[in-house]
Amino acid sequence: MNKIFAIIGPAGSGKTSLVKELQRRGIPKMVSYTTRPPKPDETDGVDYHFVNSEGFVKAQPFEKVSYGGYLYGLRKEEILDKVNQFPISVVDVDMEGVIQLKKLLGERLESICVLVDKETIFSRFMMHGDKLEDVKSRIEKAETLGEYDDWQCADHVVKNTGTIEMSIIQILAIMGRVKAVD
Repeated sequence: MNKIFAIIGPAGSGKTSLVKELQRRGIPKMVSYTTRPPKPDETDGVDYHFVNSEGFVKAQPFEKVSYGGYLYGLRKEEILDKVNQFPISVVDVDMEGVIQLKKLLGERLESICVLVDKETIFSRFMMHGDKLEDVKSRIEKAETLGEYDDWQCADHVVKNTGTIEMSIIQILAIMGRVKAVD
C-alpha cells in the first residue's frame, strides 16, 4: 500500500531540512499552497505555491490551516496524485493538517513527529540570526498551539538533536527504506 508520511513538530525542529534531505534522496514531497511571501531561499512551485488570498481560494485546497496569519493548504489532486503514483511520499504539515489528511487517506497516512527540546530550538533560531523577541514569540506560540505535545498523537517519533543524518536514518527506517549511507 502506497503511503504518505506527514512530518510534524514545532517551528525550529528541523522539519523543512529533513523533508529537503528526503527529497534529495528521491522521496517526493507534496507542495502546499500558501499566502505567505517566499523566503529568500524558496522557489515557487518547489517549496510552496506562493499565491495571494484569491489564488488560495481558487486552488480549492482540501487540507487547509492558518498559521502566523497566513493560509496553507494542499489540493486534493496533489494528495491523491502522490499517494497513487509513488510508494512513499512526504508532506510537512501541522497536527490539524494530519487530522484533515487522515480523513481522506486513512491508513495510507502516517505521522512522524520531529521531537526537539526547546533549548535546541532556541539555539537554532539564534544561530540563524533571528531576533530574541521573535524567537521567544515563536516558542511561546508553539507552546500555546501544543506543538511540543504532538509526539503524543503521532504514529512515530524521531529525536532531531544530533546530526541530520541520524534523523534521516531513523525516518528512512520508519518508511522501510533504510539503505547504506551515501
